Amino acid sequence: MNSLYILLLLLTPVGLYLVLLYPGKSRKERLIPFQTSYIAHRGVYDNAAAAPENSLSAFKKAVDAGYGIELDVQLTRDKEVVVFHDFDLKRACGADVKTADSSLELLQTHRLFLSEERIPSFEKALGQIRGQVPVIVELKSDSVSDYHDLCEKTAGCLDSYEGVFCIESFNPMIVQWFRRNRPEFLRGNLSTNFFKEAAPLSWSKKFILTNCLTNFFTRPDFLAYDIRYRNQLSNQICARLYHICSVGWTVKNEEELEIAGSFFDVVIFDSFLP
Repeated sequence: MNSLYILLLLLTPVGLYLVLLYPGKSRKERLIPFQTSYIAHRGVYDNAAAAPENSLSAFKKAVDAGYGIELDVQLTRDKEVVVFHDFDLKRACGADVKTADSSLELLQTHRLFLSEERIPSFEKALGQIRGQVPVIVELKSDSVSDYHDLCEKTAGCLDSYEGVFCIESFNPMIVQWFRRNRPEFLRGNLSTNFFKEAAPLSWSKKFILTNCLTNFFTRPDFLAYDIRYRNQLSNQICARLYHICSVGWTVKNEEELEIAGSFFDVVIFDSFLP
């Protein structure tokens, strides 16, 4: 009877939608540490001062203030994991250099936003944080398909890390890699309304990713959604019906914090101190 019920459910568009959206069994209790403090987006940073984004100084400031940390990781040409957001150095370092085409040594010759800080390796960043606050690690790959080395190297750094952490990505293949290869790691899907963002994606990919229809595939422990689109139907269903842990990014002032706090379990902030 259960099998027949599921079959009938799959034959309806609404039923198929709900099945694809279902994130699976919840491990929400393991995400409680992320709910007890706000999460500093790229650390507590000021790009016009001595502690720019994704720098060791920004992470120290977050730890000292008791905030959790969200950071970005990418892979260099020589297969080193670095903490850096952009796929090139134009904005952060004023250099026309691609992150993935550079060695770690070359990247560290550039200063972050004219400060004395350099692009840190992931290992150095983890050594700075030392398990003192929860860490959200966003994996970024410039190529949709070439992500295996990034996942393996990042996982290798985290295998010996003694602290609370989780991983997340916009790329569902990255999240799926961790489901298969590090099922014990907490993992999350990152999403936004891709129809309203300048994303170089086909209509079908925008539809699938906006509506989180890879949940059946990645089985995320949390859904991190752009707070501007918090009322998006799939985001609402995941939070209200499936009770998945909901993470809101990125809160930039007290007004947004009040709104986000009424819906999201975990809040990521920058540009102010809540």
